[in-house]
Amino acid sequence: MKFSIHLNGMYFAGGIYRQLFVLLFLVFCIHLSTNRVVRAGTSGITTRRYNFVVNYATFTRLNHTKRMIVVNGQFPGPAIRANEDDIVIVNVTNLVAAPVTIHWHGVKQIRTCWADGVPYITMCPLQQNQSFSHRFQLLNQTGTMWYHAHISWLRASVHGPIVLRPRKFESFPFTSPKREITIMIGEWWNNDVEDVLAYALARGGRYNISDAITLNGQPGFLYNHSSKDALKVKVTHGETYLLRVVNACLNFGMFFGVANHSLKVVQLDSAYVKPFTVNTVLIAPGQTLDALLTANRASGRYYMAASPYSVPDPQYVPFPEIPATARMEYEESSYEIERSSSEIVTYMPTFPSPNDSNYRHKFDDLQKSINTTYQTLDVPETVDKHLFFTVGYGLDKSSSCHPFKTCVDGYDGQYRVVGSVNNISFVTPNTTSKSLLEIAYLRDHGNASVTSALDLDFPSQPTMTFNYTGSTRLPLSQWFSKHATKLSVINYNASVQIILQNTNIVQFETHPFHLHGYSFYIVGRGNGNYDPDSSPATFNLVDPPLRNTFGVPHRGWLALRFRADNPGVWLFHCHFEIHTSWGMETVLYVKEGTGTNQTLEAPPSDLPACASSENTSKKKEPTVSITISEDITKPEISKEVPH
Repeated sequence: MKFSIHLNGMYFAGGIYRQLFVLLFLVFCIHLSTNRVVRAGTSGITTRRYNFVVNYATFTRLNHTKRMIVVNGQFPGPAIRANEDDIVIVNVTNLVAAPVTIHWHGVKQIRTCWADGVPYITMCPLQQNQSFSHRFQLLNQTGTMWYHAHISWLRASVHGPIVLRPRKFESFPFTSPKREITIMIGEWWNNDVEDVLAYALARGGRYNISDAITLNGQPGFLYNHSSKDALKVKVTHGETYLLRVVNACLNFGMFFGVANHSLKVVQLDSAYVKPFTVNTVLIAPGQTLDALLTANRASGRYYMAASPYSVPDPQYVPFPEIPATARMEYEESSYEIERSSSEIVTYMPTFPSPNDSNYRHKFDDLQKSINTTYQTLDVPETVDKHLFFTVGYGLDKSSSCHPFKTCVDGYDGQYRVVGSVNNISFVTPNTTSKSLLEIAYLRDHGNASVTSALDLDFPSQPTMTFNYTGSTRLPLSQWFSKHATKLSVINYNASVQIILQNTNIVQFETHPFHLHGYSFYIVGRGNGNYDPDSSPATFNLVDPPLRNTFGVPHRGWLALRFRADNPGVWLFHCHFEIHTSWGMETVLYVKEGTGTNQTLEAPPSDLPACASSENTSKKKEPTVSITISEDITKPEISKEVPH
């Protein structure tokens, strides 16, 4: 009998070919023992499985060695790679004493809100030695996303890229690159970031800024003790490369550029845009950007660099002043460079001033969505649900600043600074026995006993109306925020408009707001106060950019729209980590519709239960430390501030 096998277009006949095929297949299975790929039938959809182990590892930067929490012993963490419409299953195991969750930033989690990874909102955090399998499908999504810890400040070290390519046998709607290069912009603290946060909260406001900006975990050539391990990228003259850039920084927007080279932006937050070309891009914490770079300059060395964008006065909000750098080298010049490295000039990109808000406005103006066969726009022209949120700071008069007698770094040296939305500082429900999503699910499925466990009375309009951006401020007595865990309720498939209005309480800042479970259209933005009568006339309902994270102008407002077609309990928050720690967040509760496609999947069987604070506090820290010696520079991969 003749034996034959077909595999992705390859043909194997019997005898020695069959034996060779079996051998290769076994090697393939061993290679994928932790990251497995399974083809699902004939649909072309692949199931990709990953095992993430969260544990301690030791790293050295700036001649300073410390132990920190990472995924699979890597900083940044391993990449997740998939194609549009693939199913991804990530089993996360927590081996550290601290509770952990991981959020898949930009993944819409259609019907799988359970996998979103937000502590006490969509799941109870993983305690030590617990595991949970996050399962989600990447429906109609391509481009660059990322994952990160979503508890305390652990995302400083627990983060990595999600690289999504078009469906099998489809191509990009732009020039096919020779290679893809992933760049994770991050921050490095010599101290433990948990200590940095605890110190800031104890003093009521300021925090110690990072000791370095990093590219793929490395500070680069301009920092002491950093050149040897800095990221180096080889390019060939005349070839085009796709840069996948992620801002994983905790508290700073970033300028990014490559010396003497232009960047053609083709995707923002994993959505296609009308291509535009600039020398410098601006990317807020949480945002991603895909850009084409053509190696068309004279052979030599060129720095890739990232430098902070920070609007407030540096006297009050200092920032790391040394850019992070990587070196891009033309391959044909490597021999010449090795022979005369002391004579070779390495070109450095020039950036706007750190507080150049005019450049930010110009960069935002360039962003337009594109309606193609790859991406269909659905901009709501009418609105069913109007929400108007003031976002900014407030004060907390009642909070103590233990162990200090007063909040020495708070406002006026005595009041703790908090973040607020509509003058409410969000309280994470970390003493509950169930997550908000579990309670909402039980409520929607007929369990009347949990109805009172949700406060569904978040105000849809500001609780105080005043000149939000004027030079005359409210009296101090009106700066104090309430503390609550309130949700906004949205009916399934409603067209939603949210106005985000910055305020002058304490100080102005550009707040990059991120909505879980959705991308939204930026239909309008402006300076000063939003005017419901005149401002809508300026809206772009034709080709507004589609984002999942976007900054509220520091003296202005932002208008966004989306269709609420994804049921769940979704966090909406500022992506400056210090602001989230202060409570600048709220929750949107999108109710279920009818039928399978409009309702949540059943809760996963391995969804972790909430642990009491008493049990959590008794857990002991592991004594095992892992020393990492691998090369993590491959492209694939006292300063205080009242921020």
